[in-house]
Amino acid sequence: MKRLISSMIAASVLATGGAYAADPANPSDPEEFREMMVDFYAERYPDVPFEDYNMGVYAIDEDARAQWEEMTIFPETDQYVAAGQELWEEYRLPNGKPLSSCLGEAKGLRAKYPYYNEKDDEVHSLGLDIINCQKNAGEDPEKVWDPKNNYKKLANVLAYLASESAGMTNQVNVDSEGAKKAFNRGKEAWFRRTGRLDNSCADCHQYHGGKYVRAEHLHMNVGNTTHFPLFRYSKGSMFTIHKRIYGCIRDTGTVPPAQYSEYSRDLEFFMSYVDNGLELNGPGTRK
Repeated sequence: MKRLISSMIAASVLATGGAYAADPANPSDPEEFREMMVDFYAERYPDVPFEDYNMGVYAIDEDARAQWEEMTIFPETDQYVAAGQELWEEYRLPNGKPLSSCLGEAKGLRAKYPYYNEKDDEVHSLGLDIINCQKNAGEDPEKVWDPKNNYKKLANVLAYLASESAGMTNQVNVDSEGAKKAFNRGKEAWFRRTGRLDNSCADCHQYHGGKYVRAEHLHMNVGNTTHFPLFRYSKGSMFTIHKRIYGCIRDTGTVPPAQYSEYSRDLEFFMSYVDNGLELNGPGTRK
């Protein structure tokens, strides 16, 4: 059965957006596809409860989980959350208003993202909405918290906002034709092979999700978004999900799409929908 599911999913590597609906092995219905993903891992790791997948690979390896739990006793993320809270509360737009004036209050804000907006026919990512809030208010371009100029400030604020939604349930809605198209664009991006290595996101994090690469497990695609942004001990810094997407695609040996591009936001939308039903537990920690 495991091979059958893997073969069914692999069919989507060569599929196009228009072919999804006609291919019963690669359903275009988001919920049907999400359930297939969950079943795939339930068969691979039958002793792992679904609710534990928000821990990533620490849900499937007892030794790695013990190390991870030790790391979370005095989490490195605390300093980033504190810095992000200070920025959120003290920063003022050029018009004198706080970020909450165009984004809403911090509590539960992260849990609303990503989402598809019918008005502009785009997926909204929390990081990009923060950036656009500043730009639309006339902020100096060099002071905007974009990935190029002020990445650390953006990552810190996202860490704080993640902490304000911790414990809430991930619930991304795909409730319109436009949202469904965005989901399927993200799914196509997930299976698209790129670069000199001719690899896709699915090659590492789905077909081989949870398996070893040298001494470490590859993270699985179910539960992969709930704990972002996250602190990586190997890099000594906070990573947003868009920085991680950028780095993963770059590592295939190709020029990656810009952070918060439509391509990356659709991919985030697809990945986040697959995590529906899991508890948000960011900002997270990984080795």
